[in-house]
Amino acid sequence: MWDDFIIIRLDIIYSGSEEMQVKVYTPKIIEIASEYLPALAKRAADSLGERASEISATRGHLVRQAIQDGLLREFDDLIGEDGTVDIVCDPGMEIPLELENRTLTLTELLEALHYKRTWGDMKSREAA
Repeated sequence: MWDDFIIIRLDIIYSGSEEMQVKVYTPKIIEIASEYLPALAKRAADSLGERASEISATRGHLVRQAIQDGLLREFDDLIGEDGTVDIVCDPGMEIPLELENRTLTLTELLEALHYKRTWGDMKSREAA
């Protein structure tokens, strides 16, 4: 059930003698057209540099990049002054993306999306 939700961070500040800041996570379903995924994965990988080949790809990487790129304007207020996007896409933790039951790094996700190859095809090419 929760796999279908994007969790949004909202700050609420209470007035009074003391201020308290609370993060409220609200489920929201979004859609990103599949033709945008390769470009989003590329920019997310580029932003991580060499670490992209080590970090597991998550929906959060793609959603945060879509927000930064202006594809999801309703979330513009979640972009901080430093350009980071304050959003969590899976309850508890960000779940890595998998292809054929194997966790992908951002670099591998980009390659799979770009070349539309299976994990086995990617590994065969690396071994050659």
